[in-house]
Amino acid sequence: MTTLDDDRLPVSEVGEWTLEKHARLRKYVDAAHGARRRFRGRTSYVDLYCGPGRVRVRESGELAHGSPLVAWESGGRHGDQFAEFAIADHDPASVEAAKQRLEDRGARVRAYAGRAEDVVGRIVEGLDPYGLHFAFLDPYNLDDLPFSIIERLATLKRVDLLIHVSAMDLKRNLRTYLDAAGGTPLDRFAPGWREAVDRSQRDELVRRSVLEHWKRLIAKLGTSADEQVEGIENSKGVELYWLVLVARSELAHRLWVEIANVTPQGRLSF
Repeated sequence: MTTLDDDRLPVSEVGEWTLEKHARLRKYVDAAHGARRRFRGRTSYVDLYCGPGRVRVRESGELAHGSPLVAWESGGRHGDQFAEFAIADHDPASVEAAKQRLEDRGARVRAYAGRAEDVVGRIVEGLDPYGLHFAFLDPYNLDDLPFSIIERLATLKRVDLLIHVSAMDLKRNLRTYLDAAGGTPLDRFAPGWREAVDRSQRDELVRRSVLEHWKRLIAKLGTSADEQVEGIENSKGVELYWLVLVARSELAHRLWVEIANVTPQGRLSF
């Protein structure tokens, strides 16, 4: 966090590609309003890496909403707002700022300071087990996205997850992870990958195999990762994240196909 907004609350500094991530979040929340209508009063938005709720774009200086406020703004467009916001961040000041900003707009909020893997259980326990839930997971790297988080969220009967997987981490550190004996971020992200992936392949094939193994783990939870995986690049054309929708609902997958590609950058590449 580098500055304060007009509301005197902190702002986080982000790269311009963050606006693209948030554009997809905005479009999906908007597209799913009809499903929320059928569960009125029993819906939630879950954000385990919420930040302070407002961002400043490093390259332009532009101020914009962070993910919790993007979800709030888009969620209310058709009168089908989320009944509850469950937010978390490892930085207490960030989660408190996001909480205040949401509450100032009239949201019902449960906020938790702590690592996503440490608080996800408490968040899930507080959600309506028969409701409709949407989780936005936007960690910085693979280490912050252990598979246990997805396992816990998948215990909910009706939950869609929009997940940013760090392509940059997997590309930059792949050989380090491959050469290590164990206990790496890759082991936390995709348990069992060592038995499932042929490490003698070219790097791009190893990365593809790791992601496919991760998707198979998700399928074992009774849900599925959409085949349409979106790549997000920086201004120099370097792929930073892969954006993956995970859902049981066929409607969720149909909506994702319709709205996912908000720029001409194209589909997943390795």
